[in-house]
Amino acid sequence: MRQLLLYILLSSSFMLHSQNSRTISGIVLDDATRLPLPGATILVQGTAKGASTDIDGKFNYTITSSKSVNEMVLTVSYLGFKTQRVTVGDRSYFEILLQEDAESLGEVVVTSSYGTKKIKQEVVGSVAKIKPSEIISEQPAVTFDDLLEGQIAGVFIDTNNRLGEETSINIRGQGSLTPLGQNIVGTSTQPLIIVDGIILSEELGIDGSNFFDAGTGNISENILNPLARVGIQDIESFNVLKDAAAVGLYGADAANGVIIITTKSGKQGKPSFSFGIQSGFSTAINEYKYLDGFQYQNILNQYNINNGNFESVTEWNGVNTDWFDLLNETGTFNRINFGVNGGSERWRYRANATYQINNEAQVNNDFKKLNTSFALDYNHNKLSASLRFSPSIAEKNDPNTLYNFAVAPNIPLFDDNGELTAIPTFGNPVAVANQNIRESKTLAFLTSLNLNYSILPNLKFTTLFGMDLSFKDEDRFFSGLNGSGQLNGDGFDRPLDQFQGQLGRRIQRERNTNRWNWSANLFYDTVFDKKHTFDALVGIETRRDFSDQSFAKGDDFINFATPQPISEAFEQDYEEDSIENTGRSLFSQLNYNYKKLYFLLVNARIDQSSAFGSDRNTALNAGIGASWNISSEEFFDPNGFSFVDFLRLRISYGSTGNSRIGSYRARGLYILGFNGYNGSPIYGNPSSAPNPNLGWERNNKFNLGVDFNIFGKYKMTVDYFRDNIQDIITSRDVISESGFTSAQINGASMINQGVEFSIQADWINTDTFKWNTSFNISRITNEITSLSGLGSEFSAAERARSRQVGFSNSTIWGFQFVGIDPATGRELYNVGGDIYDASYVRQNFTNNDWEPLGDSQPEFFGGLRNSISYKGFDLNVILSFTAGQETLLDRDVLDNYNILVNRNLGVNIWQQAWQEQGDIAIYPAISRTTPIVSNSSKYVFDESHIKLKSINLSYNLDTKALKLPLKNLSVFANASNIGYWFFNEGSNFGNSIAELRSIYPEMMTISFGLNTNF
Repeated sequence: MRQLLLYILLSSSFMLHSQNSRTISGIVLDDATRLPLPGATILVQGTAKGASTDIDGKFNYTITSSKSVNEMVLTVSYLGFKTQRVTVGDRSYFEILLQEDAESLGEVVVTSSYGTKKIKQEVVGSVAKIKPSEIISEQPAVTFDDLLEGQIAGVFIDTNNRLGEETSINIRGQGSLTPLGQNIVGTSTQPLIIVDGIILSEELGIDGSNFFDAGTGNISENILNPLARVGIQDIESFNVLKDAAAVGLYGADAANGVIIITTKSGKQGKPSFSFGIQSGFSTAINEYKYLDGFQYQNILNQYNINNGNFESVTEWNGVNTDWFDLLNETGTFNRINFGVNGGSERWRYRANATYQINNEAQVNNDFKKLNTSFALDYNHNKLSASLRFSPSIAEKNDPNTLYNFAVAPNIPLFDDNGELTAIPTFGNPVAVANQNIRESKTLAFLTSLNLNYSILPNLKFTTLFGMDLSFKDEDRFFSGLNGSGQLNGDGFDRPLDQFQGQLGRRIQRERNTNRWNWSANLFYDTVFDKKHTFDALVGIETRRDFSDQSFAKGDDFINFATPQPISEAFEQDYEEDSIENTGRSLFSQLNYNYKKLYFLLVNARIDQSSAFGSDRNTALNAGIGASWNISSEEFFDPNGFSFVDFLRLRISYGSTGNSRIGSYRARGLYILGFNGYNGSPIYGNPSSAPNPNLGWERNNKFNLGVDFNIFGKYKMTVDYFRDNIQDIITSRDVISESGFTSAQINGASMINQGVEFSIQADWINTDTFKWNTSFNISRITNEITSLSGLGSEFSAAERARSRQVGFSNSTIWGFQFVGIDPATGRELYNVGGDIYDASYVRQNFTNNDWEPLGDSQPEFFGGLRNSISYKGFDLNVILSFTAGQETLLDRDVLDNYNILVNRNLGVNIWQQAWQEQGDIAIYPAISRTTPIVSNSSKYVFDESHIKLKSINLSYNLDTKALKLPLKNLSVFANASNIGYWFFNEGSNFGNSIAELRSIYPEMMTISFGLNTNF
């Protein structure tokens, strides 16, 4: 009897085990191509248990569960495809077809330009991704970075009102020291930007050159934004790499972060055409208010009386010329786009062209560009290849320079003879805008060729060649018909036939740049024991960046009214110079994960660069990162009750460097004199001391991050980072006996640290109504921790910059203004706790007595995007904000009374300048003898604001119901750069911070357009 009971028990146990355990197998295929999908994941729903497909898309797994196997559900997922859920039922073999998912492609993150990419949940490093569709590509921006203002956590973008010119992009703070002078030479503080594997070149000045220093003077080069070469409509994704785990693969070029831009490819199928057109108008906002004719004459008379110049005191002539109104009008914006894409199973292609013209609100100022792109992809068996070719033409014209020199309003536009009134030195602004030329033209070619060959099922060879080739021509002509082109005169207004001086000036510049990079790498990936996933990348890279620049200037022409060849000028000057960098690198990266729970990344790179001294031209940088998908642990939520959908912890540490420091910092530079026979050099003066020990700037990066999704609606990311930047290159004075005045050394260090937070909320997601919001906020602090050599450095007072240990690199320095002395009308300052007037401050204190007045880096910054869709209507709103950001204003537009003799000032002094004893004023007495303290806290304003960047409303028409031969058709209206709300407006009269922050007017643009595919 006992034996019978034991037999029945064992049989029942065996039968139960048979019901709750089953070995399954199958294959996962692409539904469109029926090709296998290697690396697809098959998990038992609600657990982290499962298998991955092999190189042939096949899988095999034994399900063991306390529940019935028939009721189990398999979750099948693959990068860029829709996740599919399959009930096991009574089957043991499965053929699963996955469909491509455009939305899930948004979860694919490009982690390098060497062909690596991951699902967002598997990315170890700190990487932010954004697509043009998320930030309203219909905005009238000329470069993509303009659209990103406030839209990526930790990325502060300082946009430029002057279209097409350089924009500052700081990823987690500025990566090197701010230049103390006006010239743009030396170490780059901008991120490494890579487009389809092509490393974009920057327009930088040349060290030791007075003609190619990229300064800010009237004859200096107009530095343009390299992203103008990339068409906004061509961009598929924009990935920002921040921490060491993400950027370590780029080693000594990644200290300032890395931006990877991927452009669109063709799709398999019949030719599909796209067309878009957009038109609108632009108006100036926050217009600066100047003194009118009556106010100006009264202020000028007061100035002359206070100077004892009574003979110059005159009555107002009744003229009130509004120069700003004459030189600003309603601008226009137009953009047209046409493209085609298609392909077969092996070949895919895409071609696109976009032409855009922004006629600014400033008369005769415009920016035009033509971006074209051609993409060709091939994929068959073991070989795949991709070609990207993107020619572009960008043309900037801005002869209207009123914002620099606002002339007096009591000067009439026309003289008694009906001619434009002649104004010495600056010229009649209307004449300048119509008679002068100030244009830059850039022809550029971005080209890359990428080849991939599968040597073995899990071993791939990749090689890529990329080139950024550009030809920039700049032409400036100062017509002899107006004062700007009447040179070396005696300062008196005379008829042209009696002018004592030179007539006409022309300046031509060329900058021809050729930057190429070539890389080759092996990529290996494998899965073993169904639990361990491993991939490895090893590669080499070489690169060269060469820029050839020339300068030609001619003064005094016989025909001075229109541009003439410089060879016809009576005075001629020709200069040329070049800059070159070469480098080579060896890099590697390892990725490992265990059951998709624990992820480990290690990367390393060895770089050599010609930019450094022969003793220190090699650098090793490396990074390590790890992440833990806590929510996939069996212990996390065994009963399925948690409101946490996803929880991951990330940590990384490593070092990166900065090799973009100019060409010849480590070598001794000489200035050659070419006055010898046949132009041969007859002398050379040393200008920069050699330093063979000059080495790499190094950025040691630490990052701790948490990603968590909750309630099925909210996706959040929090990161803490600390960048310790060492061996920063700076200039130090040297003893005069050396024959030099200064030398470049690795002489500074500083720390950037902060916190980033971002959230995406899907409030409502139904078939007819969708509402989602994205918000981010960041806080970043900076501190200089050491300065070698002579210690603290100071800029000119007008820039109010200093490098001092314990303070931020972006601190504004100067003297604390406490008010105007009611008895004397002089400025009063608090220096060391005592009050002094401005005259005493100028005579007895130096920059060693400066105090911190503010910081141009905001304490907080970020942005918000709102997107609402309802039955074909789409509404998108974008905002950005900064808090705790100060700016130092140019005193020339406020109270620099010495320019009153020929230029206008802001209207504020009309009510706020000291006139007589007892006045409670903001600005001092109107006199030539008023002491000037340029870096006064009086000129430091709080720039904290919220900016309404864009509102876009579109409607998707039902083309089938309308019986239109189109796949889709949408019409839209867009308003961009709409307005600001400043936290501290300041003055209730005249100009406040809204107007003072930018004398060059910003523009609001309202446009309408349509997009279609057919």
